[in-house]
Amino acid sequence: MAYEIGDFAISRRMRLVERPDPEPGPGEALIRIRATGPNARDFAIMTTGVYGGPAPPTRIPLCDVAGEVLAVGAGVSEAAPGDRVTMTHYWRWLDGAWNVAMREDDFGQTRDGFLAEKAVVPAEALLRIPNSLSFAQAATLPSAGLTAWQAVVEKGRLQPGDTLVTIGTGGVSVFALQWAKMLGARVIVTSSSDEKLARMREVGADETINYRDTRQWSEAVMALTEGRGAQVVINNVGIGELDQCLEASASGGRIMFIGASPVTSDRLQGGPLAPLRLPLLIIRDLTLKGIVVGSRRMFADMLAAMDRHSIKPVIDRVFDFADANAALAYAAAGDKLGKVVIRVN
Repeated sequence: MAYEIGDFAISRRMRLVERPDPEPGPGEALIRIRATGPNARDFAIMTTGVYGGPAPPTRIPLCDVAGEVLAVGAGVSEAAPGDRVTMTHYWRWLDGAWNVAMREDDFGQTRDGFLAEKAVVPAEALLRIPNSLSFAQAATLPSAGLTAWQAVVEKGRLQPGDTLVTIGTGGVSVFALQWAKMLGARVIVTSSSDEKLARMREVGADETINYRDTRQWSEAVMALTEGRGAQVVINNVGIGELDQCLEASASGGRIMFIGASPVTSDRLQGGPLAPLRLPLLIIRDLTLKGIVVGSRRMFADMLAAMDRHSIKPVIDRVFDFADANAALAYAAAGDKLGKVVIRVN
């Protein structure tokens, strides 16, 4: 069984279908999918598209995956039946620099994703899940966890004593908080919900700002950092917040640009970046960096760090496979903190 996108862009419902069991070819592994879950990119793929328009209605959606190997094809040495595994959806990015051509082979976009009982995948892309993580926990990592890892650890180069600001309480923000605390940094979180901010403090946030009460949240960041600003700012919501990110950054700071669009309508702040703020890129020696998930090598580093530091993902709610449409509706409503997981098998 599997879900296809169908007319999700109109009905906001996927269709459940029966597919024949796939078989692994040379260099491939057949996996039983145990858990998956939605991300912002999945909703874009099923509605407006990420690049080149939405995926076809027969496409199986969702890019996150955790499962176990059932069988392998000829020539496979990287995995064996019984292995607990996960992988990133841009599977060709094994190590080294990102190349935009890698996006042409993308699970959930250009090929079937993981909202299904079984899937065939390239064995060289697989990573073993540490025993310290369940399938549900591992299924939160390939998109949100790895994106935050690259933003905070790989490219953000966050150091002990630095300050990180992250916008919102979605999966990327929560993981950014966890990676930052692992590194010994201070974390400031913005949100429109006092309840969510209280929960983020429970997860480890040092300071929180309600951006509905404090529209110029960058001024609050500056006050909390005695005028210095944050070394790393995670922008999950798009161009509408970029001016505030510039204002909140310390000299030599890094703004990690992840979100292409606002999560909620009240993040729309009246048009393009104010020209008067652009000189801050120069005068503060700032770096504005686009983040595109991460490589297999980064994923391996992240899994090792989670195992070493006993870090567990924050899961808001777990849904059964039969309730996949309800899971997507819940995730889209914006009330979650952390990740939504769909238990497949």
